[in-house]
Amino acid sequence: MKKKAVFITNIPSPYRVDFFSYMQKNFPEYEFHIIFSGAGMENRKWNVEMEEIEHYHFLKSKTIIIRKRFDDRYVFIPTGVEKTLKEIAPDVVFAMEYNPTILRAVHWCRKKKIPFISWTDGTLNSEKNIGKVQRLSRSYIIKRAAAFIASSTASKKAQIAYGADEKKCFISYLTVDIDKYLYKRPDTPQKSVPDRSTDAACAVQDMQVQLLYVGSLIQRKGLDLLLPAIAKTPQNVRLWIVGEGQEKDLLKKQCAELGISDRVEFLGYQEGEPLQKLYRTADAFVLPTREDCFGLVLLEAMCASLPIISSKYADGAFDLVEDGRNGYIIDPENTDEFAETIKKVSAGDTASAMGKRSYEKAHEFSFEQVSKGCIEALSYVLM
Repeated sequence: MKKKAVFITNIPSPYRVDFFSYMQKNFPEYEFHIIFSGAGMENRKWNVEMEEIEHYHFLKSKTIIIRKRFDDRYVFIPTGVEKTLKEIAPDVVFAMEYNPTILRAVHWCRKKKIPFISWTDGTLNSEKNIGKVQRLSRSYIIKRAAAFIASSTASKKAQIAYGADEKKCFISYLTVDIDKYLYKRPDTPQKSVPDRSTDAACAVQDMQVQLLYVGSLIQRKGLDLLLPAIAKTPQNVRLWIVGEGQEKDLLKKQCAELGISDRVEFLGYQEGEPLQKLYRTADAFVLPTREDCFGLVLLEAMCASLPIISSKYADGAFDLVEDGRNGYIIDPENTDEFAETIKKVSAGDTASAMGKRSYEKAHEFSFEQVSKGCIEALSYVLM
């Protein structure tokens, strides 16, 4: 008889749904179910293909939105957690993060003597400002977990700091379906920019160095730290900004004040093939974030053979970026260092060599590789 395992997570995200689909299709000895606390968030415009997975369940929930300039926080208050788990009758539960849904699921698991695995993307850096109640919830969950899965090396350190037994900790890296993004760049790539008359077409511009940023336009992402660095680089260095958010008008105003409006293009939200084309036609990728528990856009860019410039506050960078080999990890608040790093990456030979190493390293984050930690934790709990 198949063992039943349940993943409990917040909302359907493309990268998680793709991973759940992989698990369901490639490990037929288990019956994987997925419980979602909510259907979505208004600041996420993802197009998620739910038909890729089966055995999924949406809880009825009330959404509380805490508005902040740094970033909005969404809290789902669910109903029916216990009823859904009872209907599934799992042998083990993957409790992803420490929210109200997970607290109720953990209480149910304890009552029914069902083991659960605590899984987190969070890091000590991304959770440095959490409150007392949030810290207590982490302590409650971690003390009762049968095993732990971390999405990064930094996440594992956080679990151990909160009281997890290191011998029960496994790593299953946060990832995307890399096959959607893999692009082995030719030795002499063309440099091109979007034609404003059509999203698909590109016009070649010689001698241009095209940087790419992908993400929300919010204070947490640190674009206001990147723009002064761009102003200190040569005129041929250009920036595409992909994404939407509440800081857009302020960022455009900052570009005008710095005199770089003609070098920075806001392309709006992009996904699918249009986004993949941008990755393939850029020369380097930059993430200036003030705080990110991972930074999946770094991996997407690596798949497209791009050299990386990442903030040291993107915790996944320490697993993804080999400093000086496929990119650089920098302090985004040090404008001069930031600008000098952009200049280094802009050198043709440097960018090409780093891009090749990015492409090679990206393969370490395939679903085949990252699923091993998940299955190891599952086997450990069920043995």
